[in-house]
Amino acid sequence: MTQGGKRGRPAGVDGEQTRRRIMFVAAEYVAEVGYANATMKDIAGRAGITGAAIYRYFPSKKELVAATLDETMNSILSRLDLATQIPGTLQQRFVALLEESLACMREYPAATRLNEAVQMEAGRHPEFGEALVARQDAEEKLYTRLIDDAVRHGELAEDVDRQALSDMLTSLTWGLTHLAATVSRDRHAAAIRQFEALLVSGSLGPRRA
Repeated sequence: MTQGGKRGRPAGVDGEQTRRRIMFVAAEYVAEVGYANATMKDIAGRAGITGAAIYRYFPSKKELVAATLDETMNSILSRLDLATQIPGTLQQRFVALLEESLACMREYPAATRLNEAVQMEAGRHPEFGEALVARQDAEEKLYTRLIDDAVRHGELAEDVDRQALSDMLTSLTWGLTHLAATVSRDRHAAAIRQFEALLVSGSLGPRRA
């Protein structure tokens, strides 16, 4: 215990804060200049540490970017999953997912551009391809749960093509993700609002007869 009875900082707190700062900087920097142009030295400088110190946290640029993408996407997908854990119709729950995705874009502004940058490198770096496939699998499980719930509640026909509907939702959200990486935040938000209006007035699939 420190002087005055105050507790000292828990062991590892500073190290974890530095690690997260490095990943935050890496996401912003790689999204800005691309994976190939980013260097560990520049990332370290932006994070306020030495070029040598960064390697105590991440052995290579590849591992740093893979870890950054993995943690960012896992956090976002967890939030999207939680946002859909509400009572309501399939449309209402998907609107909740879209609203949470907007909140995530505000909190992780570089996430979509980082994802785009990593996609361009997936052919040369299998680790990135694996991370992208894992993200797609997680999204598909989320949409499958929503569709299964809708079938159970009588919103969708028992014989609805669940794979096709899941693929449609994946295509829509990946399209919105790409839009977020290429246009202004306001334009992206407007597209989501337009899609939400369509969901409220329309339907996501055939109803049970």
